Amino acid sequence: MAARAARGRDSDAKPVPRLMRHLGRILGDAATARAEAFFKRFADGSVDPSEHIKIVKDAGKEAGALYIHIPFCHRPLCRFCCFVKYPYDSRRYRSYMSALKKEIEWLASCADGAKVRVVYVGGGTPSIDVYELSEVIDSLRGCFGGGLDVSVEASPLDIDDEAVSVLRSAKVTRLSIGVQALDDRRLVELGRLHHTVKHSLRAIEAARSKFDTLNIDMLWGVRGDTIERIREEAGKALSLGADQVTFYPLMPAPGLRELMRRRAEGPWHPLDAELYEEIVQESVRHGYAPSTAWCMSRGSRLVDEYVVDYEKFFALGVSGIGKLGGYSYANTFSVEKYVKLVEERGFSAVKAVRVGLLEDMLYYASTQIFGLRFCPSKLSGRYGRRSAGFSRLLAGALMMLSERPGRDGCFHPARTQTLYLIHAMQRGIYMGVNAFREWGLRTQA
Repeated sequence: MAARAARGRDSDAKPVPRLMRHLGRILGDAATARAEAFFKRFADGSVDPSEHIKIVKDAGKEAGALYIHIPFCHRPLCRFCCFVKYPYDSRRYRSYMSALKKEIEWLASCADGAKVRVVYVGGGTPSIDVYELSEVIDSLRGCFGGGLDVSVEASPLDIDDEAVSVLRSAKVTRLSIGVQALDDRRLVELGRLHHTVKHSLRAIEAARSKFDTLNIDMLWGVRGDTIERIREEAGKALSLGADQVTFYPLMPAPGLRELMRRRAEGPWHPLDAELYEEIVQESVRHGYAPSTAWCMSRGSRLVDEYVVDYEKFFALGVSGIGKLGGYSYANTFSVEKYVKLVEERGFSAVKAVRVGLLEDMLYYASTQIFGLRFCPSKLSGRYGRRSAGFSRLLAGALMMLSERPGRDGCFHPARTQTLYLIHAMQRGIYMGVNAFREWGLRTQA
């Protein structure tokens, strides 16, 4: 990671050419269409319980990551967020967390000896009750061993000295605080109404230097964003002493996308390329470098995008999506169904799909490129001769962008124009994922 950061500081900060801006939108739209087609097939699938158990059991033999979703949030719910979330209710929350502990035990029992190395707890707002969260983390360590790296997402509203002490006692490795904006007017525009900049500054002060990695999330690409505004927001965030600052673009689901189109507001911000350039350049000026196309780091090793580092990952909790080789599954989107399913059979998966060869190659290559490391040898090692043409195509495209393989034979994209295209592609993919989430919330699958 440190070597990657050093490369990033030497990255080309020249403006993205106009052609690249157009190409970025084309690439992003194509990625969205491809992802939505896949997730439409995903939504039409269903889980065979006996097959699911067998696949999970076999997958546990290899190292992987684990994603856990806690869907409860402070009121009012944020308008921009496409993740599955519900207003906090103490009764529903306690019932859910009790079922979550049972599902953790089921996974550990089913995938006996599972080599889970990293756990990401997302939401929703996992920090809404740090004491209950600490118990869940204790359950994880009891099931999968004490050496887990654990990353937790948090709201600034929840993080103070007491919360930090609880999370440190639980040996949380990485804390990610959802700051989103450092201007109270901008928070209102985002529909992020349950915390203020004062809460964010207090939370960062309490957490700084207390974890292996402190990350803060910032959102950009919304209506009204200008280069000057993003420069100011990015500069503020990068000056707060966090180990990472992750700049997530707005990734609207289909419903919001259609509304934005009718209002002539998107879904692409008219200054998307310019805003992205400003974020990268401001990050470099503050001593940060890209670890992914969105995460700007000072050399810390753990980032939020677990799909970059792990080919296989389990998922627990409402709406969690897991991928175990050529098999992907999704858990129920309903809290009540979740509790019932876990009580009845131990796990909550309701949707499953087999991933085709081309789909799997596209997915694998996109995650590697998003993590700024594409190794043709790894692609061929994974897929054999079937990947030869695809690998040459990707390598050729990177070389056309003036990227060159390093001594390790891998490409480590660093030029601003390349990073912008990677950003556009990943945004498109996640917009496809958000279409699946919107469907799940609507149907309560």
